[in-house]
Amino acid sequence: MENNLSSGSLVRNIQKDIHAEADIPAGYGKTESYLLPKDPAWLFLFWEITQNTLDCVASQYGQETLNNARTIIRLHDVTDVEVFNGENDVCHYDMPVIFEARSWYINAPQSGRSYVADLGYLTADGRFILVSRSNMTALPPGRVSDIIDDKWMIVEGDFQKLLKLSGADYIGLGASERMQVVSQRWKLTELTPSGAPSSWSSFSLHLDKVQEDEDIWLKADCEIIIYGSASRNAIVSINGKDIELKEGKFSIRQHLPAGSVVDLPIHARNAKGDKTRHINIKALREQGK
Repeated sequence: MENNLSSGSLVRNIQKDIHAEADIPAGYGKTESYLLPKDPAWLFLFWEITQNTLDCVASQYGQETLNNARTIIRLHDVTDVEVFNGENDVCHYDMPVIFEARSWYINAPQSGRSYVADLGYLTADGRFILVSRSNMTALPPGRVSDIIDDKWMIVEGDFQKLLKLSGADYIGLGASERMQVVSQRWKLTELTPSGAPSSWSSFSLHLDKVQEDEDIWLKADCEIIIYGSASRNAIVSINGKDIELKEGKFSIRQHLPAGSVVDLPIHARNAKGDKTRHINIKALREQGK
């Protein structure tokens, strides 16, 4: 008999195959467990424990011992531990669990640490019998980083890079002439209006025709960074305004106008207000002409 190759039968066959592939087995016949980070405060552990594994543990330790034992998750803190052997953890935490649940949310004792989870039995005499050990996973710290990367201006280094791009290193020019070369080469990077000739094709450099009366201008500004630390329970204020401490440290930026004196009194006090500390910082910016 010839197969009916109508579009309807093909669609029905494809749908049947997709439905069959979507079935997820109840188990994979292997004892294993996996520990995943959920967020800085929580971990998620899921596992499969086969009957063969339970029978093997019972034959080794005795079924009566297991009947009187508790099933637990032993969460190991393995931060900075290169090779974990089950005994060299920083510390560990025990919590009751039901093996049949096959997954468990764990409230992490501390964020920013690395953990391994063991599933097993805690016997009446305090022994721990391991059934399955998970992978190692690390939790994020759950706070704003206390590393502050300030970008400092490196004038000399940038000048040397521009000078090499200009080619002035090869033609023995004086200091003022070198600056003129850099200035003119920098102008080559500016965009030209639509339809205008390209600067690269129309520009020519004539050092002997430099106009000495050409306008020149210069702008500069300044700010200072105030940073320090105080006890963790201290309330710190700068110029009368309370600031936030991060791990007992603080850092602020303050504009420093030309010709002005900036007075920044820094005060620290405890919650009761009966103990205080004071530091006064004054900054004067002088700008010559």
